[in-house]
This record gives sequence, C-alpha cells and structure tokens, in this order.
Amino acid sequence: MTTIQSSIGGRIGLVAFAALGLALAGPGEARGQEEPEQNASMPHFPNGTTVVLVPVQSTLPLDDGSWPGMARTEEDALRGMDAELEFAFGERRSAEDWVLPSDLRRTMERNPSLDIKPDRMAYSPLLVPIPDRKYIPEPLHTELRTLAALYDTRYVVVPVRLTVETESVDEGRSGSEVAYGGGDAVAPAQRAYLLAAMIDIRRSEVLWLGEFSGDPGASDSGALLATLANKVAEQLAP
Repeated sequence: MTTIQSSIGGRIGLVAFAALGLALAGPGEARGQEEPEQNASMPHFPNGTTVVLVPVQSTLPLDDGSWPGMARTEEDALRGMDAELEFAFGERRSAEDWVLPSDLRRTMERNPSLDIKPDRMAYSPLLVPIPDRKYIPEPLHTELRTLAALYDTRYVVVPVRLTVETESVDEGRSGSEVAYGGGDAVAPAQRAYLLAAMIDIRRSEVLWLGEFSGDPGASDSGALLATLANKVAEQLAP
C-alpha cells in the first residue's frame, strides 16, 4: 500500500491505494503541480457491478463563514452536492449500476426497522490515513454492510467531506479568468474538493481514499459543485 499525504491550506489531502484484484494506473502525484494529474492511481470497480453511493457526509464552511454552493446551511450544502452527483451519474452510460443517494433514502424509508441514516453515518474513521487503520470499525462497518446487502453488492463509495478553497490570483487567472467588472484585476478563484472512499465492505477494506477536484471558478458560480460532480462521475463511472 502506498500513501501520498500533503498539507494544503490547512487541510490534509490523502491519496491511498491498494492492489486488490482491481486494475491500477501509474503512481499518483501530490497536489501542488501546475496541472496535477487527478486520481491517476484510483482503482475501478468491475464492469456491471452494483455500487452504492451514499450521501455526502460532511462539509466545512468557507473562510467567510458561508457554505459551499452558496447554500444557506450546512445541510443545504450537503444535499446540494448530492443533487449535483445524482445528475452527473445519471448522465453516464453505466448509471444503472449505481445506487444513488435518493434511491438509498427511499429504500431506508421502506425499511425503518434497520435504523440507519444514510445522511449521517459514522464516517469519521475515514478521515484517518489508511496505514493507521487496520479495518473499518463499528458502527460504520455494520452500517455500510447493511446498505450493501440491500442491493446484493460488496462495493460502496462514501463521499466523506466536501470543501471549497480559495486559490491564489495566479491560479485563478490561469484557471478561470475571473475578472472584476470594469477593471483588469482578477478575483481569486475558488475550487471545490471531495474526499471520498472506495470500499469493499465484505473484506472491510478501503480500496482507495483520495480527493476529487472541480474546475476553478468565481465564488458565486453554481458551476463549482457541478464541475466537481462531473469529475467524480467521469472517474468512478467511466
């Protein structure tokens, strides 16, 4: 198992991968290059296999105290990202292989005795670097195993944390050319990131833990989360 760990803007970015019978690309690279290669070492689920995509579990406020996607509350930000992911996955040819957050919520509403809340799972162990975690602990293991069993699958993707960061003026200029009206100054761009885990729950094993990143854009742009969702769908459901 190989881990790449870097601290950027006060947040820890993690990329980890394991060869568990899944095809891997070349070694990944830490963020910080001019044009970083996104998730080059991410494994892929077998074709035609059902995968459960649980709702986004957490987010952090921006520097000014606002929430990603111009949401009014933390909950609105999380559900807004869920909606973007559902739209993006729905556009993919392999969409029928994915159980999306809204599907999962409807299933749980029909099975209240299971007492599992897909929007509020015990996700915190997935914030720990992979070498420090031997297995998926309880109650998260039981939660994920139960959800996967409902769809007769072993694979689950957990979007762990959504964040939005402000980039430097130079990065904003090269990425999106966000200009103030009537002037030459370029506003700092923002970029959305999603930390996610690919899990084989039958083996209680995290296959991969890493970040997806969207395109840079203006702070009031609705495209920040949309481009991030598109990148996630392109990588996970090619």
